[in-house]
Amino acid sequence: MTMWNRRRAKCCARQCCARQCCAPPWLRTIGAYQFGRTQYYGQSRAAGFTLLEVLVAVAIVAVALVTFMGLHLRSLDATIRAQDLTAAVLLAQGKMATMGEFPDTGETQGRFEGPELERFQWATAVTERRLDVGGRSATVRRLEVTVFWVDGQQRRHYTLEAYGVQQ
Repeated sequence: MTMWNRRRAKCCARQCCARQCCAPPWLRTIGAYQFGRTQYYGQSRAAGFTLLEVLVAVAIVAVALVTFMGLHLRSLDATIRAQDLTAAVLLAQGKMATMGEFPDTGETQGRFEGPELERFQWATAVTERRLDVGGRSATVRRLEVTVFWVDGQQRRHYTLEAYGVQQ
């Protein structure tokens, strides 16, 4: 063991480490053990990324970021539309509930009150038909409640219909 250490120190002092003479015999047979510096021809020893690699990576990240931002914007738009539609459905149901069981015929319109509801409007229409079946007479009324609102540049609406029969 001492002889190997002396040989190693002597060999490494001469910078001849390209050979595997300093390795223990069991490592020399595998060829997986080297001492000293590795010589690179035509390359620098500095580790890192080239400018081209960095630019390509930044371009890929930029494209992915723009795509994800677009998806996020579409998701927000869809959420706002869903909230508006849900509000319109609830407002139409509430308006129809206040009309009563068998309202008078005619058309009316108006606005909902409240700061959150100022952009919603409503219109109601009640029409009547008389049916004669087998000597019996029935009156059918069609109730229609439409809620309008502005979504950006578009005017949207939701219509709720119900029918009432009176004999």
